[in-house]
Amino acid sequence: MTEELKMWTVGDGDDATPVKQASHIETENLLEKTLVKNPDMLIPGLKLVGRQMPTAGGPLDLLGVDRDGRLVVFELKRGELTREAVTQIIDYASHLEAMSDEELADHITQRSGRGGIDEIENFEDWYADWRAQHIEEPDEALQLSSVKMMLVGLGADVRATRMVDFLATQGVDISLLTFHGYEHEGKIFLARQVRVESDLTEDGKESREERRRRRRRAVDEFAENQGVKDIFDAAVKRFLELDSRYEPHTRKNGYTFYAKRSLRLPEHETRFNTPLSLRITRNGEMRVIFFPISIHLCEQKFREVAQSISFKREHPSNAPRTKDVSEQWYCVLERSGWNEHKERLFDLAKAVFTAWDEAERSAGPQAARSVDTD
Repeated sequence: MTEELKMWTVGDGDDATPVKQASHIETENLLEKTLVKNPDMLIPGLKLVGRQMPTAGGPLDLLGVDRDGRLVVFELKRGELTREAVTQIIDYASHLEAMSDEELADHITQRSGRGGIDEIENFEDWYADWRAQHIEEPDEALQLSSVKMMLVGLGADVRATRMVDFLATQGVDISLLTFHGYEHEGKIFLARQVRVESDLTEDGKESREERRRRRRRAVDEFAENQGVKDIFDAAVKRFLELDSRYEPHTRKNGYTFYAKRSLRLPEHETRFNTPLSLRITRNGEMRVIFFPISIHLCEQKFREVAQSISFKREHPSNAPRTKDVSEQWYCVLERSGWNEHKERLFDLAKAVFTAWDEAERSAGPQAARSVDTD
Protein backbone atom coordinates (compact mmCIF):
# COMPACT_ATOMS: atom_id res chain seq x y z
CA MET A 1 0.00 0.00 0.00
CA THR A 2 1.40 3.39 -1.00
CA GLU A 3 1.03 6.27 1.42
CA GLU A 4 0.30 9.69 -0.03
CA LEU A 5 0.24 13.10 1.59
CA LYS A 6 -1.60 16.02 0.05
CA MET A 7 -1.74 19.68 1.04
CA TRP A 8 -4.21 22.48 0.38
CA THR A 9 -4.28 26.19 1.05
CA VAL A 10 -7.56 27.45 2.52
CA GLY A 11 -8.69 31.00 1.78
CA ASP A 12 -10.99 33.34 3.61
CA GLY A 13 -13.97 31.95 1.73
CA ASP A 14 -13.14 28.38 2.81
CA ASP A 15 -11.98 27.59 -0.70
CA ALA A 16 -9.29 24.88 -0.78
CA THR A 17 -6.58 25.03 -3.43
CA PRO A 18 -4.32 22.01 -3.90
CA VAL A 19 -0.62 22.63 -3.32
CA LYS A 20 1.56 21.16 -6.05
CA GLN A 21 4.09 18.53 -5.00
CA ALA A 22 7.64 19.69 -5.71
CA SER A 23 9.81 17.64 -8.03
CA HIS A 24 12.22 15.16 -6.46
CA ILE A 25 15.14 17.01 -8.04
CA GLU A 26 14.30 20.26 -6.26
CA THR A 27 13.69 18.50 -2.95
CA GLU A 28 16.79 16.29 -3.17
CA ASN A 29 19.08 19.26 -3.67
CA LEU A 30 17.53 21.03 -0.70
CA LEU A 31 17.14 18.23 1.82
CA GLU A 32 20.60 17.37 3.15
CA LYS A 33 21.84 20.95 3.30
CA THR A 34 18.70 22.02 5.13
CA LEU A 35 18.88 19.17 7.66
CA VAL A 36 22.51 19.92 8.54
CA LYS A 37 21.63 23.55 9.27
CA ASN A 38 18.38 22.64 11.05
CA PRO A 39 18.93 19.36 12.97
CA ASP A 40 15.69 19.89 14.93
CA MET A 41 13.91 18.82 11.76
CA LEU A 42 15.37 15.36 12.37
CA ILE A 43 14.88 15.13 16.15
CA PRO A 44 13.96 17.99 18.51
CA GLY A 45 16.99 18.91 20.61
CA LEU A 46 19.43 17.00 18.37
CA LYS A 47 23.09 18.07 18.21
CA LEU A 48 24.99 16.89 15.13
CA VAL A 49 28.58 15.81 15.86
CA GLY A 50 29.68 14.16 12.62
CA ARG A 51 29.10 14.13 8.87
CA GLN A 52 30.34 11.58 6.34
CA MET A 53 32.10 9.76 9.17
CA PRO A 54 34.04 6.67 8.00
CA THR A 55 33.07 3.15 9.10
CA ALA A 56 34.04 -0.31 7.88
CA GLY A 57 30.97 -0.30 5.61
CA GLY A 58 31.53 3.18 4.21
CA PRO A 59 30.89 6.74 5.41
CA LEU A 60 27.75 7.27 7.48
CA ASP A 61 25.86 10.40 6.52
CA LEU A 62 25.18 12.07 9.88
CA LEU A 63 25.88 11.32 13.54
CA GLY A 64 24.16 13.18 16.36
CA VAL A 65 23.42 13.19 20.09
CA ASP A 66 19.75 13.34 21.07
CA ARG A 67 18.32 15.05 24.16
CA ASP A 68 18.54 11.77 26.14
CA GLY A 69 22.28 11.51 25.48
CA ARG A 70 21.97 8.71 22.91
CA LEU A 71 24.06 8.64 19.75
CA VAL A 72 21.92 8.58 16.61
CA VAL A 73 23.12 7.30 13.24
CA PHE A 74 21.33 8.82 10.23
CA GLU A 75 21.27 7.34 6.76
CA LEU A 76 20.04 9.94 4.27
CA LYS A 77 18.73 9.13 0.82
CA ARG A 78 17.93 11.91 -1.60
CA GLY A 79 15.27 9.69 -3.09
CA GLU A 80 13.07 6.86 -1.86
CA LEU A 81 14.37 4.60 0.92
CA THR A 82 14.91 0.96 -0.06
CA ARG A 83 15.95 -2.27 1.69
CA GLU A 84 19.58 -1.45 0.87
CA ALA A 85 19.33 1.63 3.08
CA VAL A 86 18.17 -0.55 5.98
CA THR A 87 21.15 -2.90 5.63
CA GLN A 88 23.51 0.07 5.30
CA ILE A 89 22.44 1.74 8.52
CA ILE A 90 22.66 -1.56 10.43
CA ASP A 91 26.19 -1.97 9.06
CA TYR A 92 27.17 1.52 10.24
CA ALA A 93 25.58 1.15 13.68
CA SER A 94 27.15 -2.26 14.28
CA HIS A 95 30.58 -0.81 13.47
CA LEU A 96 30.13 1.91 16.11
CA GLU A 97 28.74 -0.50 18.71
CA ALA A 98 31.78 -2.75 18.30
CA MET A 99 34.00 0.07 19.58
CA SER A 100 34.68 0.78 23.23
CA ASP A 101 33.43 4.12 24.49
CA GLU A 102 36.98 5.50 24.52
CA GLU A 103 37.61 4.35 20.94
CA LEU A 104 34.33 5.83 19.76
CA ALA A 105 34.93 9.15 21.51
CA ASP A 106 38.36 9.38 19.88
CA HIS A 107 36.86 8.41 16.50
CA ILE A 108 34.36 11.28 16.72
CA THR A 109 36.93 13.79 17.98
CA GLN A 110 39.32 13.17 15.09
CA ARG A 111 36.59 13.51 12.47
CA SER A 112 34.52 16.40 13.80
CA GLY A 113 34.40 19.81 12.14
CA ARG A 114 33.55 18.56 8.64
CA GLY A 115 30.73 19.46 6.29
CA GLY A 116 29.25 22.26 8.37
CA ILE A 117 29.47 20.38 11.69
CA ASP A 118 31.11 22.15 14.64
CA GLU A 119 34.60 20.95 15.56
CA ILE A 120 34.92 19.20 18.93
CA GLU A 121 38.36 19.25 20.54
CA ASN A 122 37.66 16.39 22.96
CA PHE A 123 34.39 14.52 22.50
CA GLU A 124 34.57 12.74 25.86
CA ASP A 125 34.74 16.06 27.73
CA TRP A 126 32.19 17.68 25.42
CA TYR A 127 29.77 14.80 25.91
CA ALA A 128 30.04 14.94 29.72
CA ASP A 129 29.40 18.71 29.68
CA TRP A 130 26.50 18.37 27.24
CA ARG A 131 24.79 15.73 29.37
CA ALA A 132 25.24 17.81 32.52
CA GLN A 133 23.69 20.84 30.83
CA HIS A 134 20.79 19.12 29.06
CA ILE A 135 19.75 16.11 31.16
CA GLU A 136 18.33 16.69 34.61
CA GLU A 137 18.69 13.05 35.71
CA PRO A 138 21.27 11.51 33.35
CA ASP A 139 21.65 7.76 33.03
CA GLU A 140 25.01 7.25 34.70
CA ALA A 141 25.45 3.83 33.13
CA LEU A 142 24.53 4.80 29.56
CA GLN A 143 27.04 3.34 27.13
CA LEU A 144 28.11 5.80 24.47
CA SER A 145 28.21 3.06 21.83
CA SER A 146 24.54 2.16 22.35
CA VAL A 147 23.21 3.85 19.21
CA LYS A 148 19.83 4.60 17.68
CA MET A 149 19.20 4.39 13.95
CA MET A 150 17.10 6.69 11.80
CA LEU A 151 16.54 6.35 8.06
CA VAL A 152 15.74 9.61 6.27
CA GLY A 153 14.50 10.01 2.70
CA LEU A 154 11.85 11.19 0.28
CA GLY A 155 9.43 8.36 0.96
CA ALA A 156 10.11 4.65 1.44
CA ASP A 157 9.25 1.55 -0.54
CA VAL A 158 7.22 -1.35 0.84
CA ARG A 159 10.19 -3.58 1.68
CA ALA A 160 12.10 -0.89 3.59
CA THR A 161 8.96 -0.03 5.57
CA ARG A 162 8.28 -3.68 6.38
CA MET A 163 11.86 -4.27 7.54
CA VAL A 164 11.86 -1.21 9.81
CA ASP A 165 8.52 -2.23 11.33
CA PHE A 166 9.80 -5.75 11.98
CA LEU A 167 13.05 -4.59 13.60
CA ALA A 168 11.20 -2.11 15.81
CA THR A 169 8.85 -4.82 17.09
CA GLN A 170 11.94 -6.89 18.03
CA GLY A 171 13.24 -4.11 20.26
CA VAL A 172 15.73 -2.59 17.78
CA ASP A 173 15.86 1.20 18.13
CA ILE A 174 15.24 2.10 14.51
CA SER A 175 12.78 4.48 12.88
CA LEU A 176 11.96 5.80 9.46
CA LEU A 177 11.63 9.51 8.71
CA THR A 178 10.35 10.68 5.34
CA PHE A 179 10.00 14.16 3.92
CA HIS A 180 7.58 15.30 1.25
CA GLY A 181 8.22 18.46 -0.76
CA TYR A 182 5.58 20.93 -1.94
CA GLU A 183 5.80 24.09 -4.01
CA HIS A 184 3.61 27.14 -3.53
CA GLU A 185 4.09 30.72 -4.69
CA GLY A 186 7.75 30.17 -5.43
CA LYS A 187 8.56 28.55 -2.08
CA ILE A 188 9.40 24.93 -1.20
CA PHE A 189 7.60 23.39 1.79
CA LEU A 190 8.83 20.21 3.50
CA ALA A 191 6.40 17.94 5.36
CA ARG A 192 7.88 15.54 7.93
CA GLN A 193 6.48 12.04 8.57
CA VAL A 194 7.91 9.61 11.16
CA ARG A 195 7.16 5.90 11.19
CA VAL A 196 8.19 3.79 14.19
CA GLU A 197 6.61 0.76 15.84
CA SER A 198 5.52 1.85 19.32
CA ASP A 199 2.64 2.91 21.52
CA LEU A 200 2.40 6.67 21.24
CA THR A 201 1.07 9.29 23.62
CA GLU A 202 -1.27 11.98 22.39
CA ASP A 203 1.62 14.23 21.40
CA GLY A 204 3.09 11.49 19.22
CA LYS A 205 5.75 10.29 21.66
CA GLU A 206 6.22 6.73 22.86
CA SER A 207 4.77 6.28 26.32
CA ARG A 208 7.22 5.63 29.15
CA GLU A 209 5.60 2.34 30.08
CA GLU A 210 5.67 1.04 26.51
CA ARG A 211 9.30 2.07 26.19
CA ARG A 212 10.10 0.11 29.35
CA ARG A 213 8.24 -2.96 28.11
CA ARG A 214 10.00 -2.83 24.76
CA ARG A 215 13.43 -2.57 26.39
CA ARG A 216 12.69 -5.42 28.78
CA ARG A 217 11.57 -7.63 25.90
CA ALA A 218 14.83 -6.87 24.12
CA VAL A 219 16.89 -7.82 27.22
CA ASP A 220 14.89 -11.03 27.72
CA GLU A 221 15.35 -12.00 24.10
CA PHE A 222 19.08 -11.32 24.20
CA ALA A 223 19.49 -13.41 27.37
CA GLU A 224 17.50 -16.22 25.77
CA ASN A 225 19.59 -16.12 22.60
CA GLN A 226 22.81 -16.24 24.63
CA GLY A 227 21.55 -19.25 26.60
CA VAL A 228 21.83 -17.56 30.01
CA LYS A 229 18.28 -16.41 30.72
CA ASP A 230 17.93 -18.80 33.67
CA ILE A 231 20.98 -17.56 35.58
CA PHE A 232 20.43 -13.95 34.50
CA ASP A 233 16.82 -13.85 35.74
CA ALA A 234 17.84 -15.52 39.00
CA ALA A 235 20.66 -12.98 39.48
CA VAL A 236 18.35 -10.00 38.92
CA LYS A 237 15.86 -11.44 41.40
CA ARG A 238 18.59 -12.03 43.99
CA PHE A 239 19.97 -8.48 43.72
CA LEU A 240 16.46 -7.14 44.26
CA GLU A 241 15.96 -9.36 47.29
CA LEU A 242 19.08 -7.89 48.89
CA ASP A 243 17.43 -4.48 49.18
CA SER A 244 14.00 -3.52 47.89
CA ARG A 245 14.99 0.16 47.67
CA TYR A 246 16.87 -0.46 44.43
CA GLU A 247 15.10 -0.73 41.09
CA PRO A 248 16.37 -2.34 37.87
CA HIS A 249 16.30 -0.16 34.76
CA THR A 250 16.93 -1.65 31.35
CA ARG A 251 20.16 -0.76 29.66
CA LYS A 252 22.03 -2.31 26.78
CA ASN A 253 21.89 -6.10 27.26
CA GLY A 254 21.06 -5.92 30.95
CA TYR A 255 20.00 -3.83 33.92
CA THR A 256 21.39 -1.04 36.06
CA PHE A 257 20.19 -0.88 39.67
CA TYR A 258 19.09 2.55 40.81
CA ALA A 259 18.62 3.76 44.36
CA LYS A 260 15.18 5.28 44.84
CA ARG A 261 16.90 8.33 46.32
CA SER A 262 20.16 9.78 45.05
CA LEU A 263 23.13 10.20 47.37
CA ARG A 264 25.23 13.32 47.95
CA LEU A 265 28.54 12.78 49.72
CA PRO A 266 30.30 15.49 51.72
CA GLU A 267 32.64 17.60 49.56
CA HIS A 268 31.08 16.14 46.39
CA GLU A 269 28.95 18.24 44.07
CA THR A 270 27.80 15.20 42.08
CA ARG A 271 24.79 13.15 43.10
CA PHE A 272 25.17 9.38 42.90
CA ASN A 273 22.22 7.33 41.70
CA THR A 274 23.41 3.82 41.01
CA PRO A 275 25.91 1.41 42.59
CA LEU A 276 26.07 -1.43 40.07
CA SER A 277 24.99 -2.91 36.76
CA LEU A 278 24.46 -6.46 35.50
CA ARG A 279 24.97 -7.11 31.77
CA ILE A 280 25.22 -10.04 29.38
CA THR A 281 28.08 -10.13 26.91
CA ARG A 282 27.81 -11.27 23.30
CA ASN A 283 29.64 -14.43 24.39
CA GLY A 284 26.92 -15.31 26.89
CA GLU A 285 28.90 -14.26 29.97
CA MET A 286 27.70 -12.37 33.03
CA ARG A 287 29.31 -8.94 33.40
CA VAL A 288 28.92 -7.27 36.80
CA ILE A 289 29.98 -3.62 37.01
CA PHE A 290 30.49 -1.76 40.28
CA PHE A 291 30.64 1.99 39.76
CA PRO A 292 33.18 4.24 41.54
CA ILE A 293 30.73 5.19 44.30
CA SER A 294 30.55 1.50 45.33
CA ILE A 295 34.31 1.14 45.65
CA HIS A 296 34.43 4.45 47.52
CA LEU A 297 31.93 3.18 50.08
CA CYS A 298 33.45 -0.31 50.54
CA GLU A 299 37.03 -0.22 49.33
CA GLN A 300 38.36 -2.67 51.90
CA LYS A 301 35.58 -5.15 51.13
CA PHE A 302 36.37 -4.96 47.42
CA ARG A 303 40.04 -5.67 48.05
CA GLU A 304 39.12 -8.73 50.10
CA VAL A 305 36.78 -10.11 47.43
CA ALA A 306 39.36 -9.37 44.73
CA GLN A 307 41.55 -12.09 46.22
CA SER A 308 38.99 -14.62 44.91
CA ILE A 309 37.44 -12.86 41.92
CA SER A 310 39.49 -11.35 39.14
CA PHE A 311 38.24 -7.78 38.79
CA LYS A 312 39.26 -5.52 35.93
CA ARG A 313 39.28 -1.76 36.15
CA GLU A 314 38.37 0.91 33.62
CA HIS A 315 37.48 4.56 33.52
CA PRO A 316 33.69 4.90 33.48
CA SER A 317 32.25 6.46 30.34
CA ASN A 318 29.41 8.21 32.14
CA ALA A 319 29.20 7.17 35.80
CA PRO A 320 30.49 9.93 38.13
CA ARG A 321 33.76 9.42 39.94
CA THR A 322 34.42 10.20 43.58
CA LYS A 323 37.32 12.26 44.90
CA ASP A 324 39.15 9.07 45.87
CA VAL A 325 38.03 6.57 43.20
CA SER A 326 38.29 7.24 39.47
CA GLU A 327 37.70 3.72 38.09
CA GLN A 328 34.84 1.26 38.01
CA TRP A 329 35.51 -2.40 38.79
CA TYR A 330 33.99 -5.22 36.79
CA CYS A 331 34.22 -8.96 36.36
CA VAL A 332 33.17 -11.17 33.44
CA LEU A 333 32.15 -14.73 34.29
CA GLU A 334 30.98 -17.63 32.16
CA ARG A 335 28.36 -19.97 33.61
CA SER A 336 30.65 -22.13 35.76
CA GLY A 337 32.54 -19.09 37.04
CA TRP A 338 29.28 -17.36 37.87
CA ASN A 339 28.03 -20.36 39.84
CA GLU A 340 31.32 -20.45 41.73
CA HIS A 341 31.48 -16.75 42.64
CA LYS A 342 27.90 -15.47 42.65
CA GLU A 343 27.50 -15.65 46.43
CA ARG A 344 30.62 -13.52 46.90
CA LEU A 345 29.19 -10.96 44.46
CA PHE A 346 25.81 -10.91 46.20
CA ASP A 347 27.57 -10.46 49.54
CA LEU A 348 29.61 -7.61 48.06
CA ALA A 349 26.48 -5.94 46.70
CA LYS A 350 24.79 -6.25 50.09
CA ALA A 351 27.78 -4.54 51.72
CA VAL A 352 27.50 -1.69 49.20
CA PHE A 353 23.77 -1.29 49.80
CA THR A 354 24.34 -1.17 53.55
CA ALA A 355 27.15 1.38 53.25
CA TRP A 356 24.98 3.47 50.91
CA ASP A 357 22.21 3.49 53.52
CA GLU A 358 24.64 4.55 56.25
CA ALA A 359 26.11 7.31 54.07
CA GLU A 360 22.63 8.62 53.29
CA ARG A 361 21.72 8.77 56.97
CA SER A 362 25.00 10.54 57.81
CA ALA A 363 24.50 13.10 55.05
CA GLY A 364 20.98 13.92 56.24
CA PRO A 365 17.69 14.12 54.36
CA GLN A 366 18.60 17.40 52.66
CA ALA A 367 21.34 15.59 50.71
CA ALA A 368 19.00 12.99 49.20
CA ARG A 369 16.61 13.42 46.33
CA SER A 370 14.11 11.09 44.72
CA VAL A 371 15.28 9.53 41.46
CA ASP A 372 12.96 9.07 38.49
CA THR A 373 14.81 7.34 35.67
CA ASP A 374 13.73 5.38 32.63
